[in-house]
Parts: sequence; structure tokens; C-alpha cells
Amino acid sequence: MLQENRQAKREKLLLLIVRKRNEMIRLANSNGLLNNDTIRCSQELDLLLNKFQLKE
Repeated sequence: MLQENRQAKREKLLLLIVRKRNEMIRLANSNGLLNNDTIRCSQELDLLLNKFQLKE
């Protein structure tokens, strides 16, 4: 059961990563790579990716 809970959390985190990545791409396409919103989103994605790697 504990393993299932870990797997569910990992899958939820992966979903958040995919959504944040898509948001960042959308922002970059509409506002440019150097836009503050794009950079903020990229930094948030970095945090999610770091969190994912620590859980492995």
C-alpha cells in the first residue's frame, strides 16, 4: 500500500511537470523567452523537476 501511495504521488508530480512545461512553452511562444512570466514559469518547472529527481 505504501508503494502504491508513492507511485500515485510520483504520477501526480509528473502530471504537474507536464502541465508546467506546456504553460512555459505557451508563455515563451506568446511573450518571448526573456519575459518575466516565462522565466518565472521556467523556474517553477525547475523546482518540480528537482523534486521529482529527489524522489527517485
